[in-house]
Amino acid sequence: MKTMLVTTPIRPRPTSFPPMGPLSIMNYLRKDGYDDCELYHIDFYRPPFEEVIAHIRERAPDVVGISAVVSMAYDYTKRLSLGIKEVLPNTLVVCGGNLAASGEVLLRRTGVDICVVGEGEIIFKNLVARAHETLDPTKFMDIPGLLLVDENDRLVNTGYERQLAADELYDIDWTDLERAADINHYFPKASGDDYEDSEKWTRYDTRSQEPHRRGKTVAHFPVSQGCPARCTFCHRWQKGIRHIPIDLLTSRLDELVERYNVGFLRMTGESFGVDKRWLTDFCEWLKPYDILWGTAVRAASTSEHWVQEMRAAGCVNLTFGNETGSERMLEIMEKKTSLKANYDCMEWAVKYDLWTGIQLVIAMPGETPETIRETIDYCKWVFELSPDQNPNNMSINYAQALPGTPLYEYARHHGIIGTDLDGEEEYLLAISDRDAHDEYTTLNFTDYSRLECMTWRPRITIEVNNAYVRRYGIDKYRSWLAKDSDDFQRERRDTGYYANPRRLLEIGIGWGKRRKDEADVGGVPQVPGLWYLIRRKRFGLAMICYPVLFYRLRHLLPLMVLLKNTGEKGFAFGYGLLREYLGDLKRRFTRRKSFGYEYKSLRRIVERDLGALPVDSPEMAPLRSGR
Repeated sequence: MKTMLVTTPIRPRPTSFPPMGPLSIMNYLRKDGYDDCELYHIDFYRPPFEEVIAHIRERAPDVVGISAVVSMAYDYTKRLSLGIKEVLPNTLVVCGGNLAASGEVLLRRTGVDICVVGEGEIIFKNLVARAHETLDPTKFMDIPGLLLVDENDRLVNTGYERQLAADELYDIDWTDLERAADINHYFPKASGDDYEDSEKWTRYDTRSQEPHRRGKTVAHFPVSQGCPARCTFCHRWQKGIRHIPIDLLTSRLDELVERYNVGFLRMTGESFGVDKRWLTDFCEWLKPYDILWGTAVRAASTSEHWVQEMRAAGCVNLTFGNETGSERMLEIMEKKTSLKANYDCMEWAVKYDLWTGIQLVIAMPGETPETIRETIDYCKWVFELSPDQNPNNMSINYAQALPGTPLYEYARHHGIIGTDLDGEEEYLLAISDRDAHDEYTTLNFTDYSRLECMTWRPRITIEVNNAYVRRYGIDKYRSWLAKDSDDFQRERRDTGYYANPRRLLEIGIGWGKRRKDEADVGGVPQVPGLWYLIRRKRFGLAMICYPVLFYRLRHLLPLMVLLKNTGEKGFAFGYGLLREYLGDLKRRFTRRKSFGYEYKSLRRIVERDLGALPVDSPEMAPLRSGR
């Protein structure tokens, strides 16, 4: 019996993060004797759709497992599953990953036969074992971890399977990836031109320039799984957090160093080092390797002592899920941290010279101009801590409603997303292949007009950059622009990894050969001309390159955003934005706006204040609430 695992294309181009889920499942299958398994890495090669279907038809697998790690993969998953069923009607099509939180839509509207609910290793192995006996989806109802439809067309949720033990996590065979893709893509040289913008941290610390690090590669290195928090915009299948034992990490790291000349590590895990006993052992263990690394940590679990300890162990990059500078919005997000912790962690990162930045999620329910002002004040404070902090090292996303989160259910309760299958599928199609930075497909969860919400991200950028210029001068600011954009000489493809303003510098402009009057003056890098940028419709980059001018024009932001959107989306779209904006202003003159709920976790608002929707099936309830 043949099994095939396939990846789905996400983001504009493949990232350097390996497909850990399918690789781990393959190795788990192999240990139980199921060797006839192929990884078809569609996300890496991105062949034409007809070629994908032809390849799968030629291989004729009995079971196809679609790894849909994000809900934005719905459109491709639908096309793929229906295409497989057309050429191989008897093949069992299984969908796993976070998209399975929309299991009912998948089972009713696509070619998917079964959804895997939770971590896939154990569940998929049990499923493959049963597939040796039958490919009838209704014969799998005794296997935990599945959502399917029975012989009477009723939805069946078989509950959750146990989670993997910590020493079972991410047990992969790199040979599988070597067969499925160009392995060099996943281990780029830190000093080469093929590194991603997301890995610029490898060049920040002076230690990265030491001779013995030349030619070393960067690798993603999983060290944990899960998170102790349950942010209301984040979907997860896991409960709690598991840190991989140090002795197991030793053998895995030794293999990477020997096999791929690794000298830099991106420690992957949603909440690195929450277990301080594990973190103590980890830091002591890693020091002899003399490897430079970066990771993401929770502000609530960080202290100055641990920042020092991590830096001593080779850490050069710490990022935090700051999300907001408003205490009220932290409550809505259920971040389980304080605003003081957000301030403290950034101060310590800067104090100990670590590459860091700010990641924000704006326009959640309850967001107001006042909470945005609090976030602006926070961001200004951070980037005024040191001239060596790049003020455009911000990634500002809009809140994106993912199935299986309180934010998604809040949107359904308020009619922003349809409550029936048609409405849910319409939304999944709208966000397919879109990231949270996309202002056109984002939904408006606030009590303010969409146009006003669209001004919040550029307002944050303008005010932060102007504050930096006032403190450290335009020359220092422009030196950061030149460094971050490769002096604007190249126009690069969008990775989709970051949101504006960081994204705008990541993709560059392709300035080309500059005129004499645009050359560097006194050693200070010059920026592309304002009209040059406007003619090319690079309005966001113009705002970044001319922070003082746009700060003076900040009160005209609604007009500027309106003109930009009208130019890109047409008159009807712009007229709709303006009409809503003016109506909102009129209402605000007659009554003061206020959030209609108490500032508390959005989960509590959905569960206690709104309750369950009567149209929802009970089998979907565990998936809608998350784990």
